[in-house]
Amino acid sequence: MLFVPHIEPRPVAISPGVIIAALIATPGMFIFIQSASGNGLTTASLFGSGWFGFAVPAALLLDRDPRTRLGWTLAMVPLVPVVVFFGTAIGHGELPSWAQLETTWRTLGIAIIVAVLAAIGWAVGYAPDRLSVRRLTWLVVWDSAFVAVLVVVWMVGDAALAADATMFGLWVLSGVIAVLGMADQLRPIDEPLVDVAAGVIPLVIGAGVGVLARLLADNAGMRHSEVPVMFAAVSAAALSLPALLAARKVFLERRYGRGTLTPDDVAAITADLHRHPDPRLLLGKAATMVATASGHRDVRIVLEEGDEVPSGTVVHHLVVGGDHVGDLVLVPVHPEGPEFRQIRTVDQLIPTVALVAKAVGLAVEADHARRDAVRQREAERARILGDLHDGVGPVLAGMSMKVQARLRSDPAEWLRTLAADLSECRGDLRRIVSGLTPSALHDGNLEAALHRLVGSFDGADPAVSLDVSLDVPVPADAAVAIYRTAAEGITNAMRHARAQSVSIRVEASRADVSVTVVDDGIGGPIAPGIGLTSLQKRAEELGGRLVVESSDEGTTLWLTVPLRERS
Repeated sequence: MLFVPHIEPRPVAISPGVIIAALIATPGMFIFIQSASGNGLTTASLFGSGWFGFAVPAALLLDRDPRTRLGWTLAMVPLVPVVVFFGTAIGHGELPSWAQLETTWRTLGIAIIVAVLAAIGWAVGYAPDRLSVRRLTWLVVWDSAFVAVLVVVWMVGDAALAADATMFGLWVLSGVIAVLGMADQLRPIDEPLVDVAAGVIPLVIGAGVGVLARLLADNAGMRHSEVPVMFAAVSAAALSLPALLAARKVFLERRYGRGTLTPDDVAAITADLHRHPDPRLLLGKAATMVATASGHRDVRIVLEEGDEVPSGTVVHHLVVGGDHVGDLVLVPVHPEGPEFRQIRTVDQLIPTVALVAKAVGLAVEADHARRDAVRQREAERARILGDLHDGVGPVLAGMSMKVQARLRSDPAEWLRTLAADLSECRGDLRRIVSGLTPSALHDGNLEAALHRLVGSFDGADPAVSLDVSLDVPVPADAAVAIYRTAAEGITNAMRHARAQSVSIRVEASRADVSVTVVDDGIGGPIAPGIGLTSLQKRAEELGGRLVVESSDEGTTLWLTVPLRERS
């Protein structure tokens, strides 16, 4: 048995705007059809046929918003031929002939067109916003061009040519008004002028060169000079076109940005990333790329929710895999928002920016986890320090005192050896404890600790100089790394480099703190020992970098540690 599914019939929805525009345009269409069926396409019927095209934008606008003033005004425009028909009938006291209608159109046509266009301009209205100003400006430009062409055609041509020009012009103008009324974005009025100039100026240059070449050829008495003259004109136009297109490109780039990023742009923007270990610096670089490509005044990428967003900005949510990873905050040049080309450029860049924000967010989370591990390790070190100080230290001290007391009554050789071993153990213990946390940093003052460190080398060889610029507080873990790097650099210069002088430069900014130790020793290959290896590990734990460079002129030890918020 064949199963036939039951399908409910669905009513066909007809747009209200189409119904309204069709009802209003029906009388004029009836007159046009009557004229075409009885007498063919007369001149009078051609004069009136172009007005029906305004029913199309009327239907579109009324369907979009039944209360729009422009839509209702355009819906009334198809009644113009009806008004002219009955106005002519009233003037003659009877139904007019097509010749009488043609006379009316020839006499009052321009005035009627200007009046209708003025009514459309009134319906468009003026508002201080950018879109309304551009819509009205474009309407005036197209209306003026249309009326100017009609005046010329009506002056130099016959009635048939004037009727054809009126019909085609009104249809074109109705399409233009449909675009203007429906558009959400319109180009600035000067951009098409630049486009026209880029196309017209080469033609003018070519024509000028052609005329000049022809004059020179005639003056020289050349025969059959048409081909050389034409070649000169075409060559001049072709050679000038690239320069004008380049000028147009520069004009648009200054207004909207480049639209794309070249490898040179990316290299220039990210040139110093390797010197700054903070992954959030990449957000600023990505924002700079977006600003360069889209021509916005300012661009920011925000990861944390709740950050204040300035007024007059455009915010795009960055989403990766359904997760909100941040916001792209744009400050457009124009207070009413970005242009369409800028919106299109930003839309193309948003997926890449979202991935950057996601990567930076993961890097920040990893950095926080690493710093938590560092804090736990430091806490464990502090616990070990306390155990050694409070537990093993007193035991060794007690054993040493007992051995020393027994040694005074029994100066045996094995007691002397045991006393020396205990003393060495206590010294090793002090060095271990000192290595966990430098006593010079117990008060938390890095600058004072560095000055005391350098002061301990007064009168020694090499001479040590110190330059400190700490405008921001330095966390304890970063201070330990800076202090140890300075001490290691001085120690290496004394033991291995045979340096005459060592200079230490310590500076901090909101982003990071760095120390640079430079000596004038013999340089040579560097074989990292326990000290440098320990510093390298500590730098990695803190998200920083340790660089050692050696040459015949000396050795440079450079450490940088980011000063991000410890959370």
